[in-house]
Amino acid sequence: MSVSITEERVVAGGLEPIFCPRSVALIGAGRDPTSMSGRLFRNLLANFHGPVYPVNPRTDQIDSVRTFPSVLDVPGRIDLAIVAVPVAGTLAAVRDCIEKGVRGLVVITAGFSEAGEAGQRLERQLLETVRAAGIRMIGPNCFGVFNTDPAVGLEGTFAASAAPRGNVGICTQSGALGVVIPDYLRHWCLGASTFASVGNKADVNENDLLEYWRDDPATGVILLYLESFHEPQEFRRLAGEVSQHKPIVALKAARSSAGTRAASSHTAALAAPDRAADALFRQSGVLRVESLQELFGVTALLANQPLPRGRSVAILTNAGGPAILCADALASGGLLIPEFTLELQTELRRRLRPEASVRNPVDLIGSIDAGEFRQCLELLMDSDEVDAVITIYVPREAGTSANIARAVHEVTARRKSAKTSLAVFMQSDSVPAELGDASSRIPGFEYPEAAAAALARVAVYAERRRRPAGRIPEFPENRVDACREIVERALAWAGPSGGWLPTPDVQRLLELLDLPLPRWKVAASADEAVAAAREWQTPVVIKVISSTVLHKTDVGGVVANVVGDQAVRNAFGQVTSAAADANGALVQEFISGGCETFIGASRNRQFGHILAFGCGGTSVELLDDIACGLCPLTDVDADEMIQNLRMSPVLEGYRGQPAADVPALIEALLRISALLTIAPEITELDLNPVKALRAGSGVCVLDARIRVAHR
Repeated sequence: MSVSITEERVVAGGLEPIFCPRSVALIGAGRDPTSMSGRLFRNLLANFHGPVYPVNPRTDQIDSVRTFPSVLDVPGRIDLAIVAVPVAGTLAAVRDCIEKGVRGLVVITAGFSEAGEAGQRLERQLLETVRAAGIRMIGPNCFGVFNTDPAVGLEGTFAASAAPRGNVGICTQSGALGVVIPDYLRHWCLGASTFASVGNKADVNENDLLEYWRDDPATGVILLYLESFHEPQEFRRLAGEVSQHKPIVALKAARSSAGTRAASSHTAALAAPDRAADALFRQSGVLRVESLQELFGVTALLANQPLPRGRSVAILTNAGGPAILCADALASGGLLIPEFTLELQTELRRRLRPEASVRNPVDLIGSIDAGEFRQCLELLMDSDEVDAVITIYVPREAGTSANIARAVHEVTARRKSAKTSLAVFMQSDSVPAELGDASSRIPGFEYPEAAAAALARVAVYAERRRRPAGRIPEFPENRVDACREIVERALAWAGPSGGWLPTPDVQRLLELLDLPLPRWKVAASADEAVAAAREWQTPVVIKVISSTVLHKTDVGGVVANVVGDQAVRNAFGQVTSAAADANGALVQEFISGGCETFIGASRNRQFGHILAFGCGGTSVELLDDIACGLCPLTDVDADEMIQNLRMSPVLEGYRGQPAADVPALIEALLRISALLTIAPEITELDLNPVKALRAGSGVCVLDARIRVAHR
C-alpha cells in the first residue's frame, strides 16, 4: 500500500513527519561523496520524492544542488531534519530547527550519553529542548531511517545501497548493524517497509515503533535488535497486543557480563537481567532468537510462509546425511518427524525408484530429477499427516539447483493449503533465485540445522498465538487491607533500608493468600516446642528464628522429622544455638512425600517484580532449573513457567512416580504474584521448599522469608 506524500497521514506516536515527510533538510551535508554525511545526502537525492535541502555554511552547492548556511534560510516548510553536525553544534542546530517549525528530527551525531558524563548532560539538554517543542526525535548516535514506500522513497541513512522493499519493519539499537541490514535483507530475499536506528533512544524508542507498526498496513513482520529496554512493562503491553496479529522477532544482546560491558560502553544502557528479558519476550508473545543468522532466518520464514498448524514435519531430500542432521535438529526443537502411514508410503513408492526411502525422511538417493521432487512434494503438501515440509537438496551436478528450486516454488505456490514450506540448498553460493517470484517465496537456507531451528521457533510461536488469553486473579478487599497492614507495620519499624518480616508476619501473609501451610507455632522454650508436638501427635520440624540467618540448613538451624519429647528438646537446643540472635524456634508439622519446588521473587529497578519458580530444597543454585516471569502473572504465564523447566516431567509423573498437583502450583504462583501487586514494597521473597503433593492434594509452603523496603 502506497501513501502519497501529498496526503496528511495520522500515525501513532507522532512519527508521521519522520517516516512520511514531504520535505527533508540535511544539516551538515557533506561535499565528499565518501563521507558519512556525503553518502547520506546522495542517498536522499537518489530516492526521496520531495525536496531535499542541504545545509552547509561552508559551501554554496553540493553536486550542483544549492546549499543553505542555516536551516532558517531554507524557503518553505520542512517536515524532517536529519542532523549530522559535530556534537558541539548539535544543540544549536536543533534549536534552529525548532524555530523553523521542523516537525521531526533524526540526530545522527554521536558523542552523547554513550561518551560519558559530559555527553549525558548534553543529551539531557537535547531531550528537554525537543520535548518542550512537542516534536519527536530519533537518536542521537544513530544510523538513520528509511521508508521504502515508492510514494515516499526516504533513504535517510548512509548505507552503501538502498534496502529492498518488503513487509518487515526494522528497529535496531546498533548503528553498525544498520549499515549491513540492506545486504542481509538481499541475502535472505527479504524486504523492509520502514527502518529506524534508535541509537541512544533519548526520545523515540522500541515502544513508539511498535505502536507505529501496529497500525501500519505495509508492515507484516517486525524485527528488533535491542541492547536494553526503555519501559519493559509498556513493551509487554504493546508487544502483547501487536504479536497477536503481526509476528515480532527479537535479538537481545548483552546477555553475558562481557556483553553487558560492551553494551554499556556503546549505548550507555544498563543491561537487564537476561532471565527477566526472556520472561518479558515470552509473556508478550515475542519470538526471541539467539543469533543474527536466526534473526533473519526466522524473519524470512514468517514473512513468506503461513504459520505451521502443528509440530509434524516431513523431510524430502536427495542425501541421507543432511536429512539426519535436520531430523536431529527438529527433534531438539520439540518437533516431530512421524513415520508416514502405509497409504502415503505406497503413493510415494509408485512415483519413485525402488531404492528410494519413503518412511520420512523421503530420500531420493542422489536424484537430481526435478520431476521426482515435484511429485513427492505434491503428495506431502496435500497430506494431512504433516504440518510443514523441508526440502533439502545437495547438488550432484552443476546447474541443477535452479530446476529443483523452480519445482519447489511452483508446487508450493499452487497449493492453497496453509502448510509451511522451507528449502535447504547446500551450496557455497546463495540459495537459488528460483525459490520465489514477485508474488510468493520459499525461505531458503544453506544448512539443514538452520532451517530446522527456524521452523521450531516459529512452531512454538504459532502455538502461543493459538492459546487463550490468561486471567489475573483478584483478591477480596478485606484480604488486601490485611496484607497492607502487615507490610506497612513492618515498614514503620524497618527504617529506610527495609528489613525481613518477623516469622509470624510471614506466616500470616501466606495464610491471607490461602497458601497452605503446615500447622505451626512459635516456641520461646523447649517446653513450648514439646507442647506443640504433643498437641498434633505428628512428627515435627524445628527451625531457628533469627533475623541474621537466611539459610537455616547451612548453619544447622533446621531439624526435620522429630518424634518424641526428648528429641524435640534436643532439636530445640540445637537450632537455637545455631544463631547468636536466636529468638526461639518455629515448630511445624512434618510433611512427608511430594516434590520440592521453589518460588522466589525480587524487585528489579527496571522490570518490576521478577517471579522465579524451579526445583526446590537445598539444590536450587546447584541445579539452576529456574523459570522466570514478570508480575503480574496470568495463569497462562504460570503454566508456561512450569512447562519450561527441565523438572517438568517429574511434576507430571516420571517413570511411574505419582504426578504432582500442577494446577495447585499454578494457583500458588498466581497468589504470590497477587501479593507482589498488593505489596510492591516487597523486595525479596523466598518460599523454599514448596512441596507439590500428589495430584488433587494441593501444595504446602514449608519455609518462607520476605523482605520489605520503601520504594
